[in-house]
Amino acid sequence: MTDSCPACVRRGIPPAATRRRGDTVVHGYRCPVCGHQWATARHLPAYIPTRRSAA
Repeated sequence: MTDSCPACVRRGIPPAATRRRGDTVVHGYRCPVCGHQWATARHLPAYIPTRRSAA
């Protein structure tokens, strides 16, 4: 999953590091243009598609 730099808004930056903590994945990023570093945490169950029953 890529992200955009919050400092210079460059798009498509891949994670430099990934760590899983239970049902959460944390990605660490570093912008190759401005050097800004940040992290995102995503709760994995929120990204699982739900099944809809056919009624």
